[in-house]
Amino acid sequence: MPTKLRPTAVSPSTPPRRIPSQARAEHTIRVIFEATAQVLDEHGEMALTTNRIAQRAGVSIGSLYQYFDSKEAIVLAMLAHERTQCMAKLDLLLGHAGAAEPDPRTLLRAFIRFYLETFGTGGPGRRALIRLAWRLDNQQLLVQYLREASERIALHIERMRHPLLRAPSPATAFVLTRLLAGTVRSASLEDSPLLGTIEFEDALVNACWGVMQAEPG
Repeated sequence: MPTKLRPTAVSPSTPPRRIPSQARAEHTIRVIFEATAQVLDEHGEMALTTNRIAQRAGVSIGSLYQYFDSKEAIVLAMLAHERTQCMAKLDLLLGHAGAAEPDPRTLLRAFIRFYLETFGTGGPGRRALIRLAWRLDNQQLLVQYLREASERIALHIERMRHPLLRAPSPATAFVLTRLLAGTVRSASLEDSPLLGTIEFEDALVNACWGVMQAEPG
């Protein structure tokens, strides 16, 4: 009987075993990531093994172990990569708040849509990977990510100084990030049919806007 994946203790700052210092190494890690997603999509979580990943990636098992010591480590590294991209997108989107008369609700919707695509619906063949990533989510990694997101959101809201937005506070940023991450995580793990619908996106936008919106008067 195949064993279930077990979360591994991966530090948020722990890189792959071998640092990709050249293009060839970076390419190897990329194809390992792609192969992992393909195996999950075609065969499911229980069939995911390092041997199968290596075979699909076209690399030797020894080469794979130069970078990752387990299948769990691969999935967590993929999740960390996605989060790095998500934080960069957050900075890009909220950085536009410096433009004249920015519409904060439009910016909020754009970020939530990107977040849902990254950690909720995914592209073709990625939903199984996203669900597995949420189940394996390392607590230390998650806390660091949410803390960084909270700090960035508070910084950008402060810079906007928009009359529709309440002054940022640690409590507001905390609730906002946990509301978004917790809701998307639950929907993904439940494989909810709401994922990918405009109704779900609208509900998230309304809930987050309620946290961000300034008190009337």
